[in-house]
Amino acid sequence: MENGRKCPSCGGTMIFEPGWDSLLCQSCGYKEIIPELVSKIPVQEMDFLTAQNTASHDWGMEAKVVQCRHCGAQTIQNKLQLSGLCPFCGSTTVETADPEKDIMAPNGIIPFKITEKRAFYIFKEWIKDRSLAPGKLAANADLKKFYGIYVPLFTFDVLTVNRYTGKYNTAEGLRFKSGKYQFQVDDFPVVASRQLSSDRLLQSVVKDYWTKEARPYTPDALAGFPCEHYSIGLKEAWNSSGEELYKYLKRETENHESKGTYLDAEIATDYFDLKYKYLIVPVWLNSFEYDNRLYTVVINGQTGKINGQWPKSFGTFLLKAVDLLL
Repeated sequence: MENGRKCPSCGGTMIFEPGWDSLLCQSCGYKEIIPELVSKIPVQEMDFLTAQNTASHDWGMEAKVVQCRHCGAQTIQNKLQLSGLCPFCGSTTVETADPEKDIMAPNGIIPFKITEKRAFYIFKEWIKDRSLAPGKLAANADLKKFYGIYVPLFTFDVLTVNRYTGKYNTAEGLRFKSGKYQFQVDDFPVVASRQLSSDRLLQSVVKDYWTKEARPYTPDALAGFPCEHYSIGLKEAWNSSGEELYKYLKRETENHESKGTYLDAEIATDYFDLKYKYLIVPVWLNSFEYDNRLYTVVINGQTGKINGQWPKSFGTFLLKAVDLLL
């Protein structure tokens, strides 16, 4: 969704300026600080059980969901916007989705800190370090424009009581231990975008945010940037967290309950007072071609972390293997 704020000085279009928490006029350079982004007000945690009754649907403007006919991605747009470009595949074949579709508004946002210029630099440095990539990849990669987009992220807070049992090694030998460990989970992230969560490399970037820097949602931070509509709902997101959350709780329990090394610890967990935040978080997306194939790269718009797909060269692998043997 791209918000069309007008400059109070000249009437030009104002867009969000990454790194400055402000709106910038494209015509005269007038700047205006966005109060919500410079405040110290934390994002409110919402009760999971009453989510449907308490969630906000106010985007700060009339919103609609549009869907790309090429890749299926759904984004939120201003109802006044007549056309759009899909940030995931670059297609202009977008159309309005079901008008009755739920478009629950986020209650928090992490604004862009990384500029597009910085994103290009991060990519160039990253692509040079791909050890199994073709030798001339950095020079020959046909890099197109980076697209900035906000993507949906649910975070969960929940009190856990973990019943554990297991054997572990200590300086005195093998020991057996069982008991209970209470642990408060804080801001456990689940990516709500099927476009990104289907690829582990891309998902690793979108989950790695400093969520404590999130601020209450404001449409001004979306000025000039689209926003993806969540394709993984709140309940599905929580249900899908099971395996990763289990590993996380198992690790926390082992670290707290033993100074040794667990061999086969198991835990069973009870959950209490489940709460969530619905955040939209910044991402720079790009696709580049190499030997007529398309590869996608994602950069975290807050931290600059990058990951993505790149071509692997069997010839490069052989050369590096020979170097190691010599």
